[in-house]
Amino acid sequence: MLDALLPQLHGFEIIEQMQRGERQAFVRVPPAQLFSLLGLLKQSHGFVTLTTIACADWMEDGVFGLTYVLETAKRDRVLGVQTHLGRDGAALETAIPLWPQAEIFERELHEMFGIPISGHPSLGDFMLEGWAHTPPMRREFDTLKFVQDTYEMRGGREDNQDVREAIRRRKEAKKAAAAANGDAA
Repeated sequence: MLDALLPQLHGFEIIEQMQRGERQAFVRVPPAQLFSLLGLLKQSHGFVTLTTIACADWMEDGVFGLTYVLETAKRDRVLGVQTHLGRDGAALETAIPLWPQAEIFERELHEMFGIPISGHPSLGDFMLEGWAHTPPMRREFDTLKFVQDTYEMRGGREDNQDVREAIRRRKEAKKAAAAANGDAA
């Protein structure tokens, strides 16, 4: 697929490319070229469906890895268009003019990762009403600390055991019982 597509993408800086089988491929471009490339792929290359926008937090590298997964109308080709966006508040342009369903994906990116989306009409509370903490999908968010600071443990759980340890002890007891029964016979 990339052999046919890449020559038609002149003018775009393809930082990375990867073909996965005949039907699936990925390309990575700078954030400044992302929206233009998405528009070209939709208008001229038949990638009419935005399936999702995925995000990975690569904290050590200081970037979010974003992947826009596109499909053709016949579902015969899938293209992941990737970009790396700085974790320091760099804004991303909205894809709503191309795909209205981008509204939900972008609201999730904003709320869960703290990514600003320029041109988005509604970045208010989505799933986390009144959330005032670090966005929960960012890797520096400490889930355990948040739970301990926010919620009170219910009574009756003082004897809470490590489940794996309890299972291990039960298995050892069964083996010992079986061995004792086998030795007595």
